[in-house]
Amino acid sequence: MGIAWLFLAMFLRKLKNRSGSVSVKIISKSHGKYKVVRTLGTSKVEQEIEKLYFLRKVELERLSSQSKLFVSESDTIIERALECLQNASK
Repeated sequence: MGIAWLFLAMFLRKLKNRSGSVSVKIISKSHGKYKVVRTLGTSKVEQEIEKLYFLRKVELERLSSQSKLFVSESDTIIERALECLQNASK
């Protein structure tokens, strides 16, 4: 099972913080325990939270280290847009 099992056990979680911001994290569950794999970011702005939510797809693929067999055109466009947004925010 290895990597494929790990990939299926990961999911996204949005957590509200005391400060009112929302943290977006990739979580894995193994043996009944949750583990934070990666924190994608934190924001109070809804647009930023949605951007982090869409970023999870790219991040999950990278963490699973499996490339896609079939790439759709819409996936490529979304990935390019996210890369531009990341570069603009740096």
